Amino acid sequence: MSSGFNRRDFLKFSVMFPVGVAASNLAKFFRARQSGKKNVIIVVFDAFTAHNMSLYGYARETTPNINKLADRAIVYHNHYAGSNFTSPGTASLLTGTLPWTHRAMQPNSRVVEKYFDKSIFNVFNDFHRMAYSHNEWVNTHFETFKKDIDEWIPRLQLCNQSLSDSVIENLFGNDRDISSVAWVRNAEISGGGGYAYSLYLSRIISYFEEKVYAKYLSRFPKGIPTSGTDNGFLLEDAIDWVGERLISLDEPIFGYFHFLPPHSPYRPPSEFFELFSKDGYTPPFKPRDIFADKKEHNTERLREYYDEFILYVDQQFGRFYEMLERSGVLNDTLLILTSDHGEAFERGVVGHDTSALYDPLLKVPLLIFEPGRNERMDIYEQTSALDLMPTLAYLSNKETPSWSEGEILPPFRESENSRRGVYAVRSYGAEANKNMQEGSVVLLRHPYKLHYYYGYSELNGSEKILLFNLETDPEEMKNLASLEPEITNNMLDELKDSLKKANSPYL
Repeated sequence: MSSGFNRRDFLKFSVMFPVGVAASNLAKFFRARQSGKKNVIIVVFDAFTAHNMSLYGYARETTPNINKLADRAIVYHNHYAGSNFTSPGTASLLTGTLPWTHRAMQPNSRVVEKYFDKSIFNVFNDFHRMAYSHNEWVNTHFETFKKDIDEWIPRLQLCNQSLSDSVIENLFGNDRDISSVAWVRNAEISGGGGYAYSLYLSRIISYFEEKVYAKYLSRFPKGIPTSGTDNGFLLEDAIDWVGERLISLDEPIFGYFHFLPPHSPYRPPSEFFELFSKDGYTPPFKPRDIFADKKEHNTERLREYYDEFILYVDQQFGRFYEMLERSGVLNDTLLILTSDHGEAFERGVVGHDTSALYDPLLKVPLLIFEPGRNERMDIYEQTSALDLMPTLAYLSNKETPSWSEGEILPPFRESENSRRGVYAVRSYGAEANKNMQEGSVVLLRHPYKLHYYYGYSELNGSEKILLFNLETDPEEMKNLASLEPEITNNMLDELKDSLKKANSPYL
């Protein structure tokens, strides 16, 4: 007979156990008012491109819940990540600086030492600071900034734990990492005419795990969502745990919650699986780029899975918002929805493992939900991920951090900065203490976007320069570099000067 106490019940119970029974919503409301501080909650969904969101005009209805919630938000239509993959993009969000400044440009890399105490967690040092991510590379940043994080939720805590994990945890406790290696080694031993005891036991565990995971596979036809370094997870488990934990706390909270979906592998649940299959949608044709993937993909099928995975993200963000609203937490909370980078399904590129910097790879959602806001406001000015930290500091009556390279976002700053340049940078192989010998840099100044690529083997010693007018050519199809030489040269000179200054400490 089932006890009825399932995984989600356990997660909810584990939230409440350390803090006891939560205070009433009314009491929370008055305590927050008395402190004079608003909670600040940042929700990041990884690899979430604005290009594929119906909120921003995409043909498929991928974000119905976010569309409705946007009626109470400030919606930014031209918001750009600092880079096109996790390590530099997230570091830009957390430090308010460009990748060529914080130098976390390689996969799973850290910011340079001078930025160890220069993060958004440091800015909110009088709040209860929380952090969680499914993504191992994001946790590398948390490790760097951990002295400024009060509650860093272990990555695997909100993933599915296998039975072998549980056995190792129970048998070996704090020696878990060493014992895991030993377990694997022992499992490979066979002696005499039969299997070693550990191998026999591991097969028993595998048998029961298959039974446990079978129920998940019926809901996730392509497999359980995973980062590839865990046993899979349900997004709703993390949403529930974080939501309940936020509701249980009485002190002002700063939270950064970085969930993996809709990052690959794209594994939508059954209620959304194949919803867009054969729907007749045909994206505009774009020629294959010099930085296209080496292998061929079924691009449109993968786009469908990604769009269906976005529906899962949209559903769960809607639930998260409802939890916080129903509990009263949103009465005194700034809630931010954004991403660390985008995703592409065009020009021979699928995903974001590319040196290219077209808009689907960089343009990400940004929505700010303020207490008391009941009308939508749309912002079309070009903005940057670097702007989030100084804006949240301003809205929390704090000084703008001296190291920040961003600006206070409209409408909170007094005037529009129409001549501002917004940068994004990728240099996948750049070492932290050396200059960028190859790189991709874009400079945006309304209405133009300049691409500059250099040092790559694909370029055979030359440079690649592209100029697009995003107002008349939002799909970046017509290169104006030779047709608008004055604009191209002025923007290129500015970009190269900025690049030279960024490289100068490492020459």
